[in-house]
Amino acid sequence: MAGFTNLVLLLLLVAVASLALAEDPPSPSTLQETCAHTLFPKLCVDHLSLMPESHSADAHHIAELAIRAAASTASSTSTYIDNTLEAAVNDSTWQQCLNDCAESYIDAVEQLDDSTGAMESNKYPDVKRFVAAAVADVETCEEGCKHALFPEKTKVAEMNEVVKNLCAVVQALVDRLHN
Repeated sequence: MAGFTNLVLLLLLVAVASLALAEDPPSPSTLQETCAHTLFPKLCVDHLSLMPESHSADAHHIAELAIRAAASTASSTSTYIDNTLEAAVNDSTWQQCLNDCAESYIDAVEQLDDSTGAMESNKYPDVKRFVAAAVADVETCEEGCKHALFPEKTKVAEMNEVVKNLCAVVQALVDRLHN
């Protein structure tokens, strides 16, 4: 009888352990594995690893977080441009360039915000369209400042590049989900 009781207890223990494992399966895609499929894996990991939820996220959620990172970076760039514009009091070329960039970044942030909603609804073609529009807005900023000379031009160019590269990360992640 003791052998039978031990067998029942052992089976019960195995069943409970199996249920515990089934309730919390390992993430099908890690951040590093998912970011490795982008053109900028280091940028992807560096930005997304700052978000605690990225460490246990699946590929879809990682793409959502990448959109959030791109939007946040675009918003920070917009703020930097606005602050730089306030200091540009005596140079009309500089002011025009920064005014154009400020408007472009307002549009870029709106496009990235729209892509968040599309991503939540699994409307991947819309996500790609909104992100592409955000990239076009950043490129408009770059084009408008191409001939302007101002002290913060290098910094703005670097920030533009990071936003565009994060958008490329989003596009790559969405491509993997959509195809």
